Amino acid sequence: DVVGVGGVETGADAFELILCGAKAVQVGTCHWKEGPKCFDRICGELEELMKTKGYTSIDDFYNKLKPWSKEGAALSRAAKKSEKPQEVQQKAQENNPYSLLCAILVVVVAILIADKFGIVTI
Repeated sequence: DVVGVGGVETGADAFELILCGAKAVQVGTCHWKEGPKCFDRICGELEELMKTKGYTSIDDFYNKLKPWSKEGAALSRAAKKSEKPQEVQQKAQENNPYSLLCAILVVVVAILIADKFGIVTI
């Protein structure tokens, strides 16, 4: 049996691993960062994704990944290109939990540099 491991933070991540043949999905870092509530969230997202795709059971899509083909790859690229830039940007922001931390660090560094050059005093 295969266990899907690595980077599982959303129901879509779990879906992809199950689609590829994982009998179980391990959630590690997300649990460490978010706590046990992540399990309910991930399960809820997986259930919602299943409804959207018309699946009523995990068995409906378990290990059903289609073999790679040029036609399938072309369809996938076309679908990604048709996404609106705003949707892509929103997905990037949702997937980056450190964006607020980075913004704070940039401000702190800017203040320290300004203090060093005498522009402001702390």
